[in-house]
Amino acid sequence: MGILDKLFGKKSHAPSAVQELGKIIDRFATASTVGVDREDLARYPARQYMVMAFHYGAIDYLSQQHELDETQTLGLFVVFLNSYFSMPITETGSISERLQGFREKPDEHHFMEAGADAFRRWHEHDERRAPLELGELLKEA
Repeated sequence: MGILDKLFGKKSHAPSAVQELGKIIDRFATASTVGVDREDLARYPARQYMVMAFHYGAIDYLSQQHELDETQTLGLFVVFLNSYFSMPITETGSISERLQGFREKPDEHHFMEAGADAFRRWHEHDERRAPLELGELLKEA
């Protein structure tokens, strides 16, 4: 490689912290939805909100650990919604209303706290079965 290539050649860009955290959330979402009936979710919006709350709990926990700001945290959540629910963000309703529901509605808040706890145990303590609690919680709901 010549000196000009070193100076002006294409540079690979390292992924941002938010992109790396998005990959972690994606792996967690994949692990947590193994036992979840997606057709059932499509029929019951309340269950969709519970799944959203569970994963927002994980996203919020990870965001706090890495000192992400609110915009970055919301960005991770939007990417999750778009990936997991395969729908544009315009179809999921107001993000601020959803997050308010997660905090104020007891059922959704329970799922948010459970998601944060399951994520912490999965990510920090290598409890591989922790994400499966989502399916168990949905069966009880």
